[in-house]
Amino acid sequence: MSANSRMERYHSAELDAGDRQPAPQQQHPTYQRRPGLAKWVALLVAVLTLTIGLRLTAFNASYTAGVVSRSAVGEKVINRLNNDLSDLGITGDPVTASLAQPYLAQGINQLYGKATTSVDATELANAISAQASSMGTTASTTLTTAMAKTAQKLVKQAFNTTAMQAAAVRLQRAMKVNLWVMIGVSLLLVVTLIYAVGMHHFLGSLGPGLALGGLLVIVIGIFAWLLGVPLLTAGTTGAVNSVLTTIGHSSLGVVIFGGVAEVVLGLLVLLGHRTFRNN
Repeated sequence: MSANSRMERYHSAELDAGDRQPAPQQQHPTYQRRPGLAKWVALLVAVLTLTIGLRLTAFNASYTAGVVSRSAVGEKVINRLNNDLSDLGITGDPVTASLAQPYLAQGINQLYGKATTSVDATELANAISAQASSMGTTASTTLTTAMAKTAQKLVKQAFNTTAMQAAAVRLQRAMKVNLWVMIGVSLLLVVTLIYAVGMHHFLGSLGPGLALGGLLVIVIGIFAWLLGVPLLTAGTTGAVNSVLTTIGHSSLGVVIFGGVAEVVLGLLVLLGHRTFRNN
């Protein structure tokens, strides 16, 4: 057998082996996770939730007035008004926390350095008149007007103390810091979300970011409840301590609830994103 024949069979075997080799599989692009981006979104979400939560609660005069109306300061004003009415023959405690809330909001606005507006005394007058009518007497317009003025006077006395004014300075400073942090974090979050959309990682970062951010809010809220509020009220006594403690606990309760909602929403987004990606 000639050398040429052996070489031909050798090359033929190589070609057959090459034909039997599987064709290289086409590489499909894989989904690249960006845990760093999700963590950054979580941090921004946590800070934004805290600042917005405080803006809507602790630094909101209407909300704070409702909280204070159920505190020792609010109860003192309400009891004083009802005692004055009782001395005039109108018993049954017609003045409630909801009726005293607009007057307490005036004192809260003073603490926040905001202009106070006049209070519509219609609801208070109607409550006093209805209670008097149920007792078979009549509450004159002069009496209801005098009670409205008394309510304003009592609130002014409660919030114009030296201790309250000292607390007002800290509150106003905290409000400014909270506002600027909220604006800055909002801008950073918008830029981050635009970047995530451009990199096709919007949902992949939004879900973990919301879940982890909500968890951070819960942890920080609990930590502030246990240690932050006592630190804030350190050195205060009486009415100031009662007001700050009540406002702090109520506001943090709302913030923690918001964190729980963010955790649930983040998990739902994450689950939906994974289901959509697998399909």
